[in-house]
Amino acid sequence: MNARLSNRRRKEINALTRRKYRKDLGQTLVEGVRAVRAALDAGAPLTEVIVAESTRTDPAVQSLCDRASAPIHVLPDETVRRLSDVQTSQGLLAVAETRYVKEAVLLDAVAPTTTLLALDGVQDPGNVGTILRTAAWFGADAVIAGPGTAGLYGPKVMRAAMGGHWDLRLVRTSALGELLQRLRRQGVRLYGADLQGVRAGAWQPAPPSVLVLGSEAHGLSAAVHGTIDERVAIPGAPRRTGAESLNVAVAAGILIYEWTGRGGPAS
Repeated sequence: MNARLSNRRRKEINALTRRKYRKDLGQTLVEGVRAVRAALDAGAPLTEVIVAESTRTDPAVQSLCDRASAPIHVLPDETVRRLSDVQTSQGLLAVAETRYVKEAVLLDAVAPTTTLLALDGVQDPGNVGTILRTAAWFGADAVIAGPGTAGLYGPKVMRAAMGGHWDLRLVRTSALGELLQRLRRQGVRLYGADLQGVRAGAWQPAPPSVLVLGSEAHGLSAAVHGTIDERVAIPGAPRRTGAESLNVAVAAGILIYEWTGRGGPAS
């Protein structure tokens, strides 16, 4: 249970809080008992598990370590605290491989019931993680991150997603508009969240389809706006002027339910 962890490897793990090193190493951090349990339940690609000395005898931690096939390192509490990205560490974290699906693979996998969620410049990591969690819960097939969207494997995204990563195919693209056009040519219907769209309650999405969510500040980008087949809106109550708009993660939950949970392609 106490495989050796070199100083070099400790520095690499510590650097995973930064996007550049996550990209270079192809790895990310999974922190806390619930997150590690979700990763193990889903068969996530864990490369190592790190346990603080003070928590090694905790029954929940021991149970997870017994299930892990990756090397397990027991380290001093202070070392684990420095490796952690959270203010109060639970004394358990794991390193997982980051896995992005290539655009060509995504296109080849399009089926009659395919549901793809696209994020067009959604910058807040907490919102992105919540959207991933929601998409996984309602059975979406994949999430596509366009330019300006927060890194899908960042620490805050990982925490907010609560294991949603492992149930989704994740795609990163530098040209979301072009990818959407290629999907359309394969018969995929493109829907976009927009204040001028059809009311969500009257929306009748048809599979296979993509639902695109834009940023809270700017909505859909110019590169994406012209590709959309139909726009869908969530109207607010009349005469409410204090709240400018819905939080994008809240809006995503409502639209994803309408899209997949009630009458959409995955129902």
